[in-house]
Amino acid sequence: MRVFIVGGTGLLGSAGAAELIKRGHSVRSIALPPIPKGANLPSEMELILGNMNEMSDEEIKRLIEGCEGFVFAAGVDERVEFPPPVYDAYYKYNIAPVKRLLGLAKECGVRKAVILGSYFAYFTKLWPEKKLYEKHPYIRSRVDQENVALSFSDDKMDVMVLELPYIFGKQPGRKPVWMIFVKQLLNMRRAVFWPKGGTSMVTLRQVGECIAGAVERGRGGVCYPVGYYNMTWKEFLRI
Repeated sequence: MRVFIVGGTGLLGSAGAAELIKRGHSVRSIALPPIPKGANLPSEMELILGNMNEMSDEEIKRLIEGCEGFVFAAGVDERVEFPPPVYDAYYKYNIAPVKRLLGLAKECGVRKAVILGSYFAYFTKLWPEKKLYEKHPYIRSRVDQENVALSFSDDKMDVMVLELPYIFGKQPGRKPVWMIFVKQLLNMRRAVFWPKGGTSMVTLRQVGECIAGAVERGRGGVCYPVGYYNMTWKEFLRI
């Protein structure tokens, strides 16, 4: 299968590309320049550098044509700061591109589409009494992203969402996402204060396997919660 990946030079997109190629698929990707210095990108991946938000529909369709699979591994998360109202920025980067690209992918004959989402959407559905959707614009954007994505799923194109938790991995040429977390701990010089509870976690390799598995065997209209390790914050901070 030929798979088109949006964000193939990123931490998650490159892991998905490597696993798909390992399984015998071919991958074409578009990503923002520059390529991270020293990034271990699969040499077999056909890479186009550019900004899809600045391309016309016809330009994008020419890139997607001939692909049966589609992976959206782009967007922003809650670590990126925006001026208020921040939901508008999340909509611009996480929702609007999904809506546009899935429509174009369907026109091009794509059969399988995988969107990389967040486990915050899963918890919003699991605990409606906590009103996470109403209280947090980032979580709201992830739920809205899922709803938009799944609205394109039908008998012509299967669309699914991977609800990803904390991810451990690194990519040469990029600052590890955990630097923010480490700085917070370093600022607590005398004692570390952290809330109760914990989180689910996965490795970067596992995310790549999830992406490939979803492209190969995922069912349309389904949101897949992803997890492997469950740690309390106390256990996690000892690492």
